Amino acid sequence: MKENRIEECLEILGINDLRTEEQEIALNEIAGYIFDVSNDSNHSKKTFDLNLDYKYYFVDFLKYGINLNKQDIDWWEFDTILEAIFLDSKSIINKVMEYRLYEKPSKSAKVQEEKRHRFMLKMKQKYSLTSQENLGESLEKLWNYVEKKAGDKKE
Repeated sequence: MKENRIEECLEILGINDLRTEEQEIALNEIAGYIFDVSNDSNHSKKTFDLNLDYKYYFVDFLKYGINLNKQDIDWWEFDTILEAIFLDSKSIINKVMEYRLYEKPSKSAKVQEEKRHRFMLKMKQKYSLTSQENLGESLEKLWNYVEKKAGDKKE
């Protein structure tokens, strides 16, 4: 029964023809986007826009020898390189994001430590390796969400 739901979910999303590892990446991204209910105050503000920030990450791609205006690259390659650029402390988009996320330091070391701790836990979750259990949970949540949305449109 669960495998049928997984197959249906993959088909609905149009990613059933991708390799398994690509399906996992796509599902994790979709589930993370849909179900991110973080109470982190930084998430209440948009910090990146694919279109508006083009002028910043375009230059970062040039450092990799990729001119986005002249070369076509597939989504997976683009997404992977962009993720690497975000992690590069010397990238232009990283610097822009740093400015956008800047908060006046708290005088309390305990408050600063707690903010850093919450940030590191979020990064730990974001960059953790996908396990089959986590994938199953994500798919289950995603399936329930799709089912609910489909039910809402029928009424």
